[in-house]
Amino acid sequence: MPRKPSSEAADAEKRSVVSPVEFRASGDLVTVAGYAAVFGDTVDIGGYFREVIARGAFTETLKSADVRAYFDHDPGRVLGRKSAGTLRLSEDSKGLAVEIDLPDTSDGRDVQALIKRGDISGMSFGFVVTRQEWD
Repeated sequence: MPRKPSSEAADAEKRSVVSPVEFRASGDLVTVAGYAAVFGDTVDIGGYFREVIARGAFTETLKSADVRAYFDHDPGRVLGRKSAGTLRLSEDSKGLAVEIDLPDTSDGRDVQALIKRGDISGMSFGFVVTRQEWD
């Protein structure tokens, strides 16, 4: 999830989860919330292998990284940032919970409209594997 130097960006893995995305509006503040990853679920990766994300997989990153939320994994389309307080991440018993206060930008308004219409129905995350086990 942390932003990587551009030379490594092509090596980042991307995963998505389709689960309800919650939409909240209070005055000018529009927040979307959901899960970018769910622990313990077996996911088929293109028929090549199956993957399960273990509890605690994000613990160290959440302690130290200044994570950013991007629209469509594009670093030029920032929706929120941990250090700015516009992106909140936490691990709970279900997985990686995400809250993003959407910006009043064309991307922020587009995300808002696409969620309301039901065109966006989940979140995803990018990562670099630091430890893995193969069976």
